[in-house]
Amino acid sequence: MAGTSSSSSWLQLLHLQPLWGGGFLVALCQLSLFYYGLGAVLHWVVPLLGPVQGIQEAPRKPGEVARDAINSIGPIVVKAGIWYIVEQMHAAGISKLYAGPVSSPYQVAYLLLCIVLLDYLHDAWFYWTHRALHWRPLYRWVHWEHHRSTAPSAFTGYAFHVVEALIVFANEVLVCWLFPIHMGLHRIYHIATTVIHEAGHVGYELSPFIPTLEGIAALLGCGLRGSPGLNTVQHHDMHHRYPTKHFSLYFTHWDRWMGTLHPKYDAGLFRYFS
Repeated sequence: MAGTSSSSSWLQLLHLQPLWGGGFLVALCQLSLFYYGLGAVLHWVVPLLGPVQGIQEAPRKPGEVARDAINSIGPIVVKAGIWYIVEQMHAAGISKLYAGPVSSPYQVAYLLLCIVLLDYLHDAWFYWTHRALHWRPLYRWVHWEHHRSTAPSAFTGYAFHVVEALIVFANEVLVCWLFPIHMGLHRIYHIATTVIHEAGHVGYELSPFIPTLEGIAALLGCGLRGSPGLNTVQHHDMHHRYPTKHFSLYFTHWDRWMGTLHPKYDAGLFRYFS
């Protein structure tokens, strides 16, 4: 009986069910499979499917990709732990999280509104915590780990210090008190943010194909010209070359307002799709 119970548990883990509420190990498996699977596709598969024009000026050093893939393990564990904390908050009824079926047009519209709110809140949190991480003591002892890669790859997305992981991912707990969020949306959204982190480091231009609601709207309205208000791979790639510029994640408005947008950025914007 014990063996049957153990096999059943592992089967549940391998099928990654349920989406949420399965505890720390399920969260860790979901995130690890998504992160390393997506990283492999972006780093090795996409360049094989068609020509990609690199935007990095410096070549990657030998062993850099493997080092970043290994250094991503700590932050992935931290993020999975935060998801487990969110599950416990929901179970204890100490947040604005909710669950249940989503069926009516009103409920779907509210989920879409939540995604837009989460995008802008996440972007603001990332901009200001990122700038704080460039404060000399924090940069020297924490954030420098991420900047070891001047020519980043998809696996650089979460290749940072665990203290930085606690800071960067803390917003995933904080938003649970701001407005009602469906548990399923919370999990799916914060898995999807991994796309932004990995794609932003991949080394070739993907914008406007990075999947956000705003990116989809820009693609429909502007085509391959994209929107200067949305971040690109070039945007964050320049941050690794010019560490005092480009601190935002989704949008460029904070960098424009605060004077941290590199003067060369707009001139070369979207030239990779010309």
